[in-house]
Amino acid sequence: MNIAVLEDNPAIGGYMTTALQLAGHHVEVFRQAVSLLEALFTEGAMRTPLPYEVLTVDLLLPGGVSGLEVITLIRRLISPQDLHIIVISGAGDALLEQVKQAFPDIALLIKPFKMHRLLELFEARQRSQEKSAPRSSEMVINHE
Repeated sequence: MNIAVLEDNPAIGGYMTTALQLAGHHVEVFRQAVSLLEALFTEGAMRTPLPYEVLTVDLLLPGGVSGLEVITLIRRLISPQDLHIIVISGAGDALLEQVKQAFPDIALLIKPFKMHRLLELFEARQRSQEKSAPRSSEMVINHE
């Protein structure tokens, strides 16, 4: 699975990268929101195909753009089916509740977190993708 990680703390980003790569995933870490958005969008439109299936977002980011603002912008243009988002943050309860209310489809992990819990979320996402993918006997091939 291709995973984007929006995390400003290099130690946490490195830890997540190592663990996710060991689990067989491809990981790209972004320390600033702007660089992530450039990877997802071109000239105001979503890149096709999207380079990632899953995005993890820290809510508390430097540089004037918060994780919540990133999620809000992404959700305006990219559906949850196309890009699954997981929030990983040490933010306060009020901000976490705001995310839950605005985006009920987004899973939340509170820092510090156990890596096995994050891996469980990715495995659940992978299982749901496999269930929704057509089986080879159901695939239609057009040879025109």
